[in-house]
Amino acid sequence: MSNLKLDHYRELILAKRREIYEELKQGELKEAIQEAPAENSYAFHMADLGSDVNEREKSFLVAALENDILAQLDEALIRIEEGTYGLCAVCDQPIDPKRLEAIPYAKLCLECKAKEERG
Repeated sequence: MSNLKLDHYRELILAKRREIYEELKQGELKEAIQEAPAENSYAFHMADLGSDVNEREKSFLVAALENDILAQLDEALIRIEEGTYGLCAVCDQPIDPKRLEAIPYAKLCLECKAKEERG
């Protein structure tokens, strides 16, 4: 893969990392606001508590997924430096550029990914 293409994918990866960091920061800010004590609240309802817990669980799951994607993005940057970026980790064939545009941290070609998902 040419250096120009590698630079393009590096920029895609770095942009995606910045986007995820911003989302995580916004989520932490939102959670901090939600956790503020409700001193002026006149009513306390169990359904509200259940909704709060449900929202926190969803936030936690989203943050965990985003952290997983961050790790995969970091691995993709390492593959760029090692010269293995864009090659399938299983069959060592080039990964379709359209796939890399959509998922810049992809490490499997479509065929190997399909085999992995089938078990």
